[in-house]
Amino acid sequence: MKLMDRDAALEDLLEKHVFTEWLHDLALIENNFLARQQAIEEELLAALESLCQLATLQHEQGRKGDIRYIYISLLRTRVMKNRAVYRIDAYDENWFLDEAECAVEWSANFVFEPLFNRMAKLEKLKSDYARKITTMDIEQIQQIEAVKYHLLTVEFLKSQMPAFVASPSLERLPKADICTIFAGEYRDDSEILCRFTHSEGAETREGESSWIISS
Repeated sequence: MKLMDRDAALEDLLEKHVFTEWLHDLALIENNFLARQQAIEEELLAALESLCQLATLQHEQGRKGDIRYIYISLLRTRVMKNRAVYRIDAYDENWFLDEAECAVEWSANFVFEPLFNRMAKLEKLKSDYARKITTMDIEQIQQIEAVKYHLLTVEFLKSQMPAFVASPSLERLPKADICTIFAGEYRDDSEILCRFTHSEGAETREGESSWIISS
């Protein structure tokens, strides 16, 4: 390999081994999902149900008001350790000032595993660049690339909202008149996955919900 300065070495690494490689991971992610689809879906639903049960208990204990926000947030610090962990929080009307912590964790490794494997290969490749590329560079690349995999995870979360909406634990959850589920990064940018609006004037038969659900 010809001699390069640091910028040229980094550009070469990105062009040859980063920019388009994530496209090859799409098939791997799909295969990971199809191989474990039932287990993956059940693990997410179990985490969400555990959150609802904890929030309901805290409400009964007088520690938390009606739930107004549920956040599903990527933990960037775990990505640094090659773990795709999402924290799921339930908040009452006090939002981030809600003093009763109510959170569970859920793993999306089935989406991020190909990324982690690619970054491990980059760590070995950096020796080809005569010490111009560092482990810190690889870590920064991983954080940038993680955005793509996070967006794929958000799409998966959206697809699972109908199953969550139908769960008894969510039905029992004490909710504010408007309750919104978000996905994003921890206490950072997020988007709405689902919203529940209580319909005061709706006529419902016994056993039916009086909540309007929208995305």
